[in-house]
Amino acid sequence: MFDSLRSRLVVSLVSLLTILALASGLATLNAMKKDSEQQAQQVLKVAANVFLQALENRADQLTNSVSILASDFGFRRAVATAEQETVLSVLENHGSRVNADLVLLLSPEGDLLTSTSTDLDSTDLKHVFLQNKVNQSSTVNDILVLAGNSYQLVLVAVKAPQTIAWVGMGFSLNRELAEQIKGITGLDISFTTNSDRGNQTLHSTLHPSIQQSLLPLLPNLADTKQLPFSSNEDQFLSLALTLDQQQLLWAVLHYPSARWLESYQQTRHQLLFIFGVSLTLALLLAFFIARSISQPLRLLSDFASQIGQGLNTTELPLAKGEIGVLGNTLQKMQLDIRSREAELLFQAEHDSLTGLKNRGAAERKMAELLSTEHVALLLLNIKNFRHINDALGFANGDSLLQQMAQRLHQLSPKPLLAARLGGDEFLLLYSQYLSAMQLEQLQQQLHSGYLLADSPLSLKTSIGAYNIEPGSVHANDAIRRLDIALSHAKQQPGLLAFYQQGQDESHQRELTILRDLPGALQQNQLFVMYQPKVDLREKKCSSAEALIRWIHPELGFVPPDEFIKLAEHSGNIALVTEWILTTVVSQLALWYQQGRAITVAVNLSAHDLTNPQLPTHIATLLKRYQLPASVLALEVTEGAVMQDPKQVIQILTELRAMGIELAIDDFGTGQSSLAYLKQLPVHEVKIDRAFIKDIEHNQDDALIVSATTQLAHSLGLKVTAEGLENYAGLALLQRYHCDKVQGYFFSKPLTAEHFSEWLQQFSKQSPQWFEQEISQ
Repeated sequence: MFDSLRSRLVVSLVSLLTILALASGLATLNAMKKDSEQQAQQVLKVAANVFLQALENRADQLTNSVSILASDFGFRRAVATAEQETVLSVLENHGSRVNADLVLLLSPEGDLLTSTSTDLDSTDLKHVFLQNKVNQSSTVNDILVLAGNSYQLVLVAVKAPQTIAWVGMGFSLNRELAEQIKGITGLDISFTTNSDRGNQTLHSTLHPSIQQSLLPLLPNLADTKQLPFSSNEDQFLSLALTLDQQQLLWAVLHYPSARWLESYQQTRHQLLFIFGVSLTLALLLAFFIARSISQPLRLLSDFASQIGQGLNTTELPLAKGEIGVLGNTLQKMQLDIRSREAELLFQAEHDSLTGLKNRGAAERKMAELLSTEHVALLLLNIKNFRHINDALGFANGDSLLQQMAQRLHQLSPKPLLAARLGGDEFLLLYSQYLSAMQLEQLQQQLHSGYLLADSPLSLKTSIGAYNIEPGSVHANDAIRRLDIALSHAKQQPGLLAFYQQGQDESHQRELTILRDLPGALQQNQLFVMYQPKVDLREKKCSSAEALIRWIHPELGFVPPDEFIKLAEHSGNIALVTEWILTTVVSQLALWYQQGRAITVAVNLSAHDLTNPQLPTHIATLLKRYQLPASVLALEVTEGAVMQDPKQVIQILTELRAMGIELAIDDFGTGQSSLAYLKQLPVHEVKIDRAFIKDIEHNQDDALIVSATTQLAHSLGLKVTAEGLENYAGLALLQRYHCDKVQGYFFSKPLTAEHFSEWLQQFSKQSPQWFEQEISQ
């Protein structure tokens, strides 16, 4: 119903006017109601002042009359001589002069002597007397409830010269007074009392039925604090005035709510009428305006819809004003959209830098051909392109990529498609198989002829190739295998390689290892083997090397070199190091509890040696298991040292200061070992097994071992030989004064339990190993 613009405009305009009218109407009515109520309250206050002034005038009249009577000589003599008849006659005579409803005479002690009312007794007036005694006043003016009637009473002391009596006169607060006040103020008035006899309405100008509803309000009159309040279910706005000091007698003025609400109701009806007329006019006006706007907008909407659907649009009718501007804008937008679509289509399929097809376009083209055609894919990579960027800048690097893109279009044979996959990687697609010779020819065509910074430049390109049979592989798998071929090409001397069957499985194996290694560490799939290191001088074993092993649930035994290398490349080597350190230290703690002092060496990677937190972590681990630092040895390779010599030497120095033994592993296989050996804070060098395994047959190996041992000893370092496998090698190592040996001659790597058994057996039979060698 409200989906169309016309309906929304009508509803919006009418709603806006309605809200404004309601807001202004409510504000006006509230203001008028509040003003009318304030006027009613003012009327009550004025009436209250009139009523109080009337009471004050009556009090003055009574005070004058009673004072004249109290000063009359004859009256005083009659009182003094206790002439009851004379006193009563005088009282009645003076009371009738002022129309007093009550005249009385009290003794100095407050006892009633005589009165014109036969219903009074002394107890009714006792409190008046006591009040006079407290205030020490010769005149008392108060309103009292006496014998069920309310009186405005004035008492004056009769003195001769001492006080011999009290004479008083009072006007009754009766219906006559109430009618008199109503005649003056135009308001109803009620006299009520909260005396011991209960809540009573003494006199009221209200209708008797309404008077009964006042009784529940009487206990709460004091809470009104003489302020206007609503009563009788909002029929009246009332004002309660206390008439006596004890707040037992009240006068309640009543202002009918109908009086001040009448003008308010009339104004409200007028506003409702004005609101209805305005709403009707607004509805008609909104409908007219909405129609004049929605009709051209509908045409524009149809035109825009045709643009969105890509249809041929009709010409818009000429229009004026903002609608005409909008129509012209839509027509211009249509032209811009067509131009932008063509540009986006080109960008969606082309590389912005080189203008070649991008990866998405290449994959779509491959998907078309792979199922039906013999296809050859080539993946090219510029060798050392990163160095070109660093040396010549990114602008020259981009220029080189653009020249490479132009060269790809000039290749012979010409590729069916040339694409840039990203960085410096380019994809070539041929609709025929290529041979190794053709790859070499293509590589030669890409070798030279580039110009950067006005200087000629020659390139070396790595090319991975993949000849694909129809329907044998999908586009994603083809690119993955092509990437594997490129990785192999980078390792070949000629920088050329074809994808070979099985390489994909090897790649998948690496991915599986990388994926499962973190979980394997958590699930304790990996375990540690310990290979003894035998001291040749003392002919005993007190140390070992920890070697990590992994039996994969699917792949079986995974060589340490394989998964350690992958862990280093993926950044997971820190997890492996933490696991093996924790495992070895916990095993050392168990052996120490059993009384076995064993030192175990753990291999560290290059990543570990550049971690400044390594010493702190090891110290915390040893402290947790309450072990001395001497139980742990760490082995590092020459290659790891060369990653960052300064940082590595600093960390090794901290570890040595802790008391941890340090060793250079695989010594002799690096290229800079002698240059840094004198700077490294290590205790030991381990000669690589490549020089030990055939030492009894290879004189060169023997010379290298002998020279290395003498060099290490001259630098104060111990020497350990790895890979000892026979008795003959042991004799030579003893002759060259090697300190320790490890290898299959003494023992293969053992589990912790089997290593403990081997230690017990070796400690008993160690002389036999060396005697056998001597006997040979």
